[in-house]
Amino acid sequence: MSSKGKILFGLSIAAFLGPFTQTIYTPSLSEIKHFFAVNQLMVNFTISLYTIILACSQFLIGPLTDTRGRKAVLLPGLLFFIFGSLICFVSTNYYAFLLGRALQAFGISTGSIVAAAVIGDIYTPKERGSAMSIYQTMVFLGPVLGPLLGSFIAAYFHWQWAFITLAFAGLLSYIYNRCILHETLPKDITRSKIHLQTFKGIFFNQAAFSIMFLGFFQFYGYYIFLVFLPDLLDKLFHISLAAKGLFFIPLTAGIVLGTFLGGKVQKRFTRKTILVYTSYVIALVVFAFGVCLMFNVLTMPVLILFLSAYGILLGTSLPSQSTTLVNLFVKEKGTAMGIYNFTRFTGAAIGPMLGALIHEIGGDVTLYLSLFIFLLAAAFFIHKNMYDPFETPMQVSQT
Repeated sequence: MSSKGKILFGLSIAAFLGPFTQTIYTPSLSEIKHFFAVNQLMVNFTISLYTIILACSQFLIGPLTDTRGRKAVLLPGLLFFIFGSLICFVSTNYYAFLLGRALQAFGISTGSIVAAAVIGDIYTPKERGSAMSIYQTMVFLGPVLGPLLGSFIAAYFHWQWAFITLAFAGLLSYIYNRCILHETLPKDITRSKIHLQTFKGIFFNQAAFSIMFLGFFQFYGYYIFLVFLPDLLDKLFHISLAAKGLFFIPLTAGIVLGTFLGGKVQKRFTRKTILVYTSYVIALVVFAFGVCLMFNVLTMPVLILFLSAYGILLGTSLPSQSTTLVNLFVKEKGTAMGIYNFTRFTGAAIGPMLGALIHEIGGDVTLYLSLFIFLLAAAFFIHKNMYDPFETPMQVSQT
């Protein structure tokens, strides 16, 4: 393995731990509720708190990555993550457990930002697409493998052992990255302080805003499917609780496959072409899904097809989104990725809440047709405003 490949491997593991930590103990939520003697809302808050801190910390971690350095931010973050995991492991008090979850989220939020920034540092513009694809694939393996390993741990040991597993994984990641990763923040870039104008310059850049707008609604839609799918399965097919979990596989596996393809297709098409086509098609997929619901013709095979298509299209677009942001902001890669991650996590957080309001007003059809409108608007923004400075005007004009 090349030196770049070794660095990418270590960073991808660190980025993987973020979503993996979010889902590894979800199969044990009932046991955790009884252990701490709390209600369902309080036990669910342990997940929400993690997500909120993961999102908000991006505004701090991103600028620190651009001013203090990549390795200088990642290693302390992993130590916070290890410490938080150990607190969760030994906690017998609910609020101590919450503290552990908060430290986990804050610490591991460094993983995805540093990974994207380092990819931008050490890979050439032509290589970044493939590297981003590997990194994004690892990130989306987290939600898939988390519940699987968590179920195994809960069945044969105790749910607390999920957190000692996370602490051990964090320690291995710390040791590996401490040995392999060198500081990649370019020396010729002045390490100036990040000001409000820096955030405004990134957020109000037309190309960057269109990518963040797209990411927000794609993840809003992703969580709409995650949250409302079980109820839809009850209404349409009356399947068992155990069988419901199988229907999440096409969606998540599609994202993993798509992120792998997303790096490959950048070798043949411009990133704008990829984002424009995937954005419009993913909107059309949701529209067709809503129409099938409207006319009550949604069969089980068709549902699986729609879930797979949404996942593949979302996954295919992700490497182009992150690669373009890194290309747009050479001096502020970490800050740009922090804002981007914040908008995606915010979309994921708003999806269940706004979706519930829309669903209550108009039901399933209105929920998915409104998602179609949001995604169509995002596709239009991408078509109108998206550009990559490393793609020639002639290439872009072919879109």
